[in-house]
Amino acid sequence: MKPLVKLTFLFLLTVNCAIGQNEVNAPYSRFGLGELTSNYTPTLSAMGCVSQGVYNPLVVNYNNPASYAFGYRQRFIMQTGLGHTTNRMQTQDASQITNYTNLSHFTIGFPVTQWWGASVGILPYSDVAYSFNDSWEDPAATLFFEGYGGLSRLYMGHAFKLHKSISLGANLNYLFGSLNTSRKVVLEDDSYLHARHIDQTMVSGFYYDLGFMYKTKFSDWTLSTSVTLDNGGDVSAKRTVLSETFRFNNFLDEVVEDTVDYIQEDGSLILPSGLAAGFSISNDQWLIAADYTTKNWSEFNNFGASDNLDNSSRYAFGLEFTPNRKAINKYFKMVRYRLGAYTSNTYLNLRGQHLQEKVVSFGFGLPMKRSGALLNLSAELGQRGTTQENLIQDSFARFKVGLVLSDIWFIQRKYD
Repeated sequence: MKPLVKLTFLFLLTVNCAIGQNEVNAPYSRFGLGELTSNYTPTLSAMGCVSQGVYNPLVVNYNNPASYAFGYRQRFIMQTGLGHTTNRMQTQDASQITNYTNLSHFTIGFPVTQWWGASVGILPYSDVAYSFNDSWEDPAATLFFEGYGGLSRLYMGHAFKLHKSISLGANLNYLFGSLNTSRKVVLEDDSYLHARHIDQTMVSGFYYDLGFMYKTKFSDWTLSTSVTLDNGGDVSAKRTVLSETFRFNNFLDEVVEDTVDYIQEDGSLILPSGLAAGFSISNDQWLIAADYTTKNWSEFNNFGASDNLDNSSRYAFGLEFTPNRKAINKYFKMVRYRLGAYTSNTYLNLRGQHLQEKVVSFGFGLPMKRSGALLNLSAELGQRGTTQENLIQDSFARFKVGLVLSDIWFIQRKYD
């Protein structure tokens, strides 16, 4: 196990160096909870972000907690990954390119008994990162809008086999982080005081999701079907609102003149409930899967603000092909080749335009012979939004690299 641990630490060190070079501006992250993170491992991202019916005993599929029960006995699995996104934001007369790198997931899966599997992990949930300005004619002023922060998800999940083909599972999720927005009015006439409004929401609460999975064999194929439910519900939060006036000194520093309003209140966020269903069929060479996901974002509420979000839906399809998993002396026959696509109606409906997102993806699973690990690479190329009605079109490329490390535990060595 020691080589695997060293490999993981080296990977995380690379992640920390990459994260320090982020340059992000995501205007659509000012709605809802921010820019929702693509919470799929590189394995699933390469297959169009399918997940519901995917059954693989050497992969922790945290998108469906029922899958934990079908892991190998006495097999400990650790997954971690790095994600990078390049965005090209475009309007009818301007464009901007930004880059963002983060730790995409860190999860552990393990069997408790023959009929009981478990997993724990931490995942990014959303990011808020935008900065733009506008002008005002009377009185002449510049308006500045900024947002920063984000949420993370810490989960613990368990799954139980009710039958050799049926399992039920649940994740208890702890959502935490902060959502921060700032609005500022700077008047051209310095004889007047400028104004700013800062709104900070600290999130710290629990929600859960449930999963059901059924799998059966026919001939050389395995069929797996599943359904997951996300309860949504209230998550505890604390909000601080500060409004104040200021002026600039000779060094252009902002000097506060007066506090107009200061509010602190406890409350909650209302998260959307959701439903997902999917299936997969697989044999020694092929894995073919499809998903449907919907979320009721019209239920969302943040201290009385709903942002007028629409319900979202997504259709996804993916496949994996492995020529021969046992061809030890022919490496490229052991490689997993993956391809997929999805189309989504997002929760954003702005100026009469319901924003859609369309993505194609591909990737590879590369066995690492000495360590027994699997290196997974994925790329997603997609587009969201439109330049009509003075909106922003977001063309993006997401790249992920991940390690799947596994080892047998609780087996006493007979020889050193």
